[in-house]
Amino acid sequence: MNTNIPNAEECERLLTEVFKLPEDQLINAELISTVALRIGRDLKWLRDSGPNIALIRAGALLSNVAGHGPDHEQLAGAALRKQGYPEIADIVEAHLDFDFSGEQHVSEKEIVFIATKLVEKDQIISVAYKYDLKIKAAKDNPQEVADLKRKKEIAMKIKTALERETEKNLEELAIADN
Repeated sequence: MNTNIPNAEECERLLTEVFKLPEDQLINAELISTVALRIGRDLKWLRDSGPNIALIRAGALLSNVAGHGPDHEQLAGAALRKQGYPEIADIVEAHLDFDFSGEQHVSEKEIVFIATKLVEKDQIISVAYKYDLKIKAAKDNPQEVADLKRKKEIAMKIKTALERETEKNLEELAIADN
């Protein structure tokens, strides 16, 4: 057992006692984790050596410990490193300056990233819809729109790679009971 990956109970303690997330953010974290685990388990089933499920669970649960504001990825990464979880911090921080060519296998980082894009508050939504809403809201800030369009392109590459490998629609996989 890897001690650098917090188990479900430790994640719960971190979320409620250390980071003191409000109820709505706890619900959001749980849904992100559920979606990420659905994707990760499907890939684990398909691959001889699939993604690390414990790493996906912890990364997804703790992905927004610093909220959803500016620089939340860096703040969350620093907070998780301080708690002794550098692997989880790497997953969370990967969302800040992320690139994915679509040629390599999807890893735990991409799974957690895409799960955060499939969830809005307590709802599962499409990746394109989430970005389109953000782009529309940022219409008066050309730099933010450009950044969001770049991130949407990366997210769509991850979506395509997952759909190619699983032979399933990503949004359908996100809502599947598996």
